Amino acid sequence: MPVSVAPTAVGGPPLEDVAAVADTFVGLMRSFNRVRAKFLAAAEHDIEWSGHVVLRVLATDGPMRLSALADRLESDPSTISRQVATLVKHGLLERRADPADGRACLLVLTAAADEVLREHNDIRLHHFQKMLSSWSDRDLRRFTALLQRFTDDFENANTNWISEPAASRSPEGNH
Repeated sequence: MPVSVAPTAVGGPPLEDVAAVADTFVGLMRSFNRVRAKFLAAAEHDIEWSGHVVLRVLATDGPMRLSALADRLESDPSTISRQVATLVKHGLLERRADPADGRACLLVLTAAADEVLREHNDIRLHHFQKMLSSWSDRDLRRFTALLQRFTDDFENANTNWISEPAASRSPEGNH
């Protein structure tokens, strides 16, 4: 439901346009949450979303210690430890001695994890290819660039927003 907004703030985009982006984004997040469960159900392997995220980070960034994984995921180490234990139990991760410090261990993907990630990636790409089949190459490239820009700005704004005092976030506090 669109929100009634006041005229634009000085120097910013029209608030009606901002509200349209915010409302669309909220709708996208709701849709994502509904589709996420369907996506994982379509895969043969029974992995929770949080476990999938752990596997993707290790596939992208390579083997790492649990503490580094928790930092990378911006999550509590005890939460990541439970997720890792489940993934180890299911044969998707191995703990190997860290060559730099034999007392520590690195989390490493197994061949089974590689297969799970390949399957999930195939499902994801097939879904997006079908969904975007009517888009022109130009539209896809432009949307990708704008979505990346939005994602970067969203991440930066929220990082800054969380670290700002609450009073400075209110419209009245921004004089």
